[in-house]
Amino acid sequence: MPAMADLPLRHRLPALVRMLARMLALLALLAGSGWPAARADELTQVRGLQRAGHLQQALQAVRRLIAQHPDDPRLRLSEALILQQQHRDDQAIEVLRQLTLKYPELPEPYNNLAVLYAARGQQRLALQQLRMALHANPDYATAASNLGDVYLRLAAQAYAQSLQGSDDAAAQAHARDMLRGLRQLQPPAAAASAAR
Repeated sequence: MPAMADLPLRHRLPALVRMLARMLALLALLAGSGWPAARADELTQVRGLQRAGHLQQALQAVRRLIAQHPDDPRLRLSEALILQQQHRDDQAIEVLRQLTLKYPELPEPYNNLAVLYAARGQQRLALQQLRMALHANPDYATAASNLGDVYLRLAAQAYAQSLQGSDDAAAQAHARDMLRGLRQLQPPAAAASAAR
């Protein structure tokens, strides 16, 4: 079985959609968690622009908010999400990385970094970030779920690698069986889409 990064996008898309849905749900939770009403309304407008596909306008609007409230990590998290939707992942990673340095107690930037790394097939970096997210908040269910996804991918990679490097028929049979089982654990595309 090829590594996740080697699979065509259509095979990686269900997992990416599921992770993006988790990130959007997190953003919705953050928007309603004690912010001043005016800022929450402004962020609601930004999310409306995002949903309508006006990503550049959404980015400009959130950056205006950041200029007014530079110490609000939720605005920077929103900026990173918009950058990711624009396929500007390197910039999104940098925004999130800066958030982890400035606010190491927040689990969300670590989780979102993990999502970006996992989408690139960098499972080990994703694993590190998810461990940091769970260190910051051991009850953070989204990070725990993402951690399970990363472990599944790492297991699949390990079994695929064992198929290539082993002459042992019993080891190869075991690896094939385990890969079959891992494939059954992956949700179908329809289930991932319904999670939005």
